[in-house]
Amino acid sequence: MTLMADVLAWLREHIHEHSLLYFMAIYMGGGRPVAILTARLAGFNMFWFFPLVVFMDALQIPCFYFLYDHTFTNGRLQRFTGYLQRRGESAEKRGTFQRLRALGGLGVWVLTVLPVKGGGMWSGVLLAHLIQLPKRTSLPLLVSGSVAGSLIFVGIGDAIVRLWHLVA
Repeated sequence: MTLMADVLAWLREHIHEHSLLYFMAIYMGGGRPVAILTARLAGFNMFWFFPLVVFMDALQIPCFYFLYDHTFTNGRLQRFTGYLQRRGESAEKRGTFQRLRALGGLGVWVLTVLPVKGGGMWSGVLLAHLIQLPKRTSLPLLVSGSVAGSLIFVGIGDAIVRLWHLVA
């Protein structure tokens, strides 16, 4: 318990000087769950960091769509294309994927919200691409899924902080 307290104390003392840069690095390294939980446990103001997470998630959407739209047809990217095709084929075989696919747009939203490995923006865009959901329809679903998924982690972070204060 004291190690965690020491780590949190160190974060509070040093990260606030450049909290935005640290937060962005943590987001890029660990994704939405790690970034939000770290920000919450370090005592960052979620009023600023929550919209940043949603914005950074939203920035990924056109990038993933570009990858899915262009890599399958580009011969120079055959290795990466093969990886994406294998990922799509293995996803299509799973029962969970079949259920999410049957839900259509709601399935895209649910997959984007999921705070587990295999969920998130990458998988949500992949599902939207595989079910050929129009981009105009999928964009609001993906962004609202990011908001809902982020809110889940803010709640988890708040619960951990409150539990920590009760125990300490």
